Amino acid sequence: MERRDFIKSACLTCAGSIGAAWLLQACTPQKYITNVTVKESKLVIKKSEFAVVKKDKTIQQKFILVKPENTQFPIAIYKLNENEYKALYLQCTHQGCELSPHETMMVCPCHGAEFNPKGEVTTGPAETNLKSFLTTTDNENIYIQL
Repeated sequence: MERRDFIKSACLTCAGSIGAAWLLQACTPQKYITNVTVKESKLVIKKSEFAVVKKDKTIQQKFILVKPENTQFPIAIYKLNENEYKALYLQCTHQGCELSPHETMMVCPCHGAEFNPKGEVTTGPAETNLKSFLTTTDNENIYIQL
């Protein structure tokens, strides 16, 4: 095999691997929660909403989505650990596009900005972290102050 063919083959393999990983992450099911109550300007969400049963097996979601009536964009609620949750408004701080949430990041489809599950900018062009909401919990619920 000639050097040029080898380099071309290696580049195509690398690009294909990156594309496949991106597609697999993009196929992560997004769970919109409709069973939400509002008490004293707080969203109340059951912790059990993170559990999904598939084929008699319970899987814990990394995040769930909720779309309150009075907001333009959804709110992603990330489960950071057993008792820590982060509620983030899915509007990019760069130019206001709606973010696409994934298990390990949120991506802006307009200009490629990326944010981690804590809402911190990891890749520009955005320079400001995402808007987050005060989040508290008890044994059964997550409370998000709007």
